[in-house]
Amino acid sequence: MSNKQITQSNVEKKKEPISVCDLLKNNTTTIIRKYETQTPIYAQFYSDYYNEYLHSLEDIFGTCYLSEKHFFDNLGIDEQTLNATDKFWRGFTETIISHIDMYTNFRKAQFDTMVSFMKSYDHFVHLGMDYFAEMFSKFDVNSQRKSW
Repeated sequence: MSNKQITQSNVEKKKEPISVCDLLKNNTTTIIRKYETQTPIYAQFYSDYYNEYLHSLEDIFGTCYLSEKHFFDNLGIDEQTLNATDKFWRGFTETIISHIDMYTNFRKAQFDTMVSFMKSYDHFVHLGMDYFAEMFSKFDVNSQRKSW
């Protein structure tokens, strides 16, 4: 048995000529595929950063809670005022949560529209490319050279 390894350099390959279109398409496709693989990573980076930001805000309010509790408990604010303030803040919180949901729905609709636009644009570009391909197929380079 032979110990010779077969590698691509050992195998004779018939090379076909490379066109400019092949160069552009293949290299562009490679770059686009790389960007596509990076999208989840960038989304995760942003998500991690934003979660840390929100955690930091929660820590700030949690730390302040201890010192504020001692301060406000010593002020002697009556129960009725505290209940009214609590009712106000619960209503405010519900409003904020509602706004967050509305904004999320707005952004979803916005991105759905953007995706739809890109699909329409892609369809339009393909129609144009089909038209140009048809025109290029009718163009005979050899007959043009003879008339020069």
